[in-house]
Amino acid sequence: MRRATFAAVVFLFAASCANIVHHDLTLTFDDTGEHVTVAAATSIPTTKDSRDRGRDDRLRDDILAGRDEWGLRFANANPESYRVMLDRTHGELLRAERIARIDSGDLQKIFFDVAVSAVVTRGDGWAELAIYPGTSTRATRPQRDDAEKKLRAYSERAIRYFDAVRTMYEYMNERPLRAAELFSALFRDTDDLRPSFLTEEERDLVAAVRRGVDGLTENDDTEQLEAEADLVYNPLPARIVVRVPGEPLLVEGFARGKEGELVAEPPSLIEAIAALEGRWVTPDPLAFSIRPGGGGDSDKEAALIAAMPRHATAVVGPIEVGDALIQKLRPAPRYRVRWITKTSG
Repeated sequence: MRRATFAAVVFLFAASCANIVHHDLTLTFDDTGEHVTVAAATSIPTTKDSRDRGRDDRLRDDILAGRDEWGLRFANANPESYRVMLDRTHGELLRAERIARIDSGDLQKIFFDVAVSAVVTRGDGWAELAIYPGTSTRATRPQRDDAEKKLRAYSERAIRYFDAVRTMYEYMNERPLRAAELFSALFRDTDDLRPSFLTEEERDLVAAVRRGVDGLTENDDTEQLEAEADLVYNPLPARIVVRVPGEPLLVEGFARGKEGELVAEPPSLIEAIAALEGRWVTPDPLAFSIRPGGGGDSDKEAALIAAMPRHATAVVGPIEVGDALIQKLRPAPRYRVRWITKTSG
């Protein structure tokens, strides 16, 4: 049940972001490395859930007319084969997917309008894809200004969370035998009926950290910041999934996904906060909670983190936190994968 307090923050926030448009780009290379199947999917929220109905309706019109961003990119790539699939519910377009097969050497044409370089190199028995993100040009000046303003406000919320953890750690370091009990209470679901043997002061410390976590995802501005930060700091036009035949010889930058998929995707706001672990707080309860393999029994997890050395320093200010977040929100400087190919013919 612990996921309802910490790890669920990530999942609940991801669900709330279903109210914004999402783009996914999948690149599937053949055995020879000569061709790649490119699939670009655009998911649009329903009219009921939309945060900007006018914008979403214009996007629907552009998709149907073939003048949306992916329609233009696919036309620029001169595909060998090309098909479009449209998913509607009650007549409303909610998803569009374009699928094309192109020469791998033409992959850069898919990224012609964004600051992304995609190069496929082929050698004797191998092929390699390298993607180099540049500086994002996807946002307008007003979007940049709005994102910077909201990021400063968001940094204040992050400071409140870090300060709450620092105060709790100061208490724990003076009373190390109480650490496991406090962490257990922190990680438990709010509906957990097991007794918690905390003093009033300890309950206040736990409540402050929980409020800090809640503050990282609350209100609609956070959802909008998530979308605008992606435009401002991420030059990649979509979440990119790469599939290559067999086990790669080399992987750089990509995260490992399901069934051997390689994923290029900058972190969300919450993941960016967690990625700051070690800067001001060590260990960070949020980062610990959402780590791979997390989400088990709250008491066992509490015992694990309670045994770790704790350290926390005061945060200087929102500018410092904002700059640190921006660095985490940007993609890796390079995504690279090399794999074995078969001889064509």
